Amino acid sequence: MAQLSVGEKFPSVGLKDIDGETVRFPEIFSRAPATVVFFYRGRW
Repeated sequence: MAQLSVGEKFPSVGLKDIDGETVRFPEIFSRAPATVVFFYRGRW
């Protein structure tokens, strides 16, 4: 998995929120400061 460096722009992707609505990044960051948490359950 690639990591972002400090100052690097977040790639433009769309994800579904809990209500099924598509949330686009980095558009959400332009509204207000935000924290994004991705939970990845690895295949052990």
